[in-house]
Amino acid sequence: MAEYCTNVTDPHERQEEEQWGRILAAGNGVAGMILVFTQKFCTAVHEFGPAFEAGLIDNSTLAFYRNRLSMRLKKVLDIIHANGVEENLPTEQLESLLEKVNTAQSTTELGAMVEPVHSAGHAVCDALEKW
Repeated sequence: MAEYCTNVTDPHERQEEEQWGRILAAGNGVAGMILVFTQKFCTAVHEFGPAFEAGLIDNSTLAFYRNRLSMRLKKVLDIIHANGVEENLPTEQLESLLEKVNTAQSTTELGAMVEPVHSAGHAVCDALEKW
């Protein structure tokens, strides 16, 4: 199998992509699916954050975004639980994020979750790479 190459120049983004490549190349289907769905959740939050900061999202959309983000994170947790790998991952951190998403009282609270979600994504990837 060829080694993954990227043209991303930002060191942080480059390291992330290279780590994802290593996880996927390891051939562990469970780890790969956890990575894919974790990144879908992270991407949703990373797109929500800038849109919120640009004033494009207000509290009238809270229920919609809370539901969408919750569904994405629940999918990650469902995969983890269905495969019995809770002890190998930062499951408590993900469950805490899910609680924060589900109880957010404003889009401002959801907007403040970008960095905690990013950190959780790194924790998941670091754990997956150790498998």
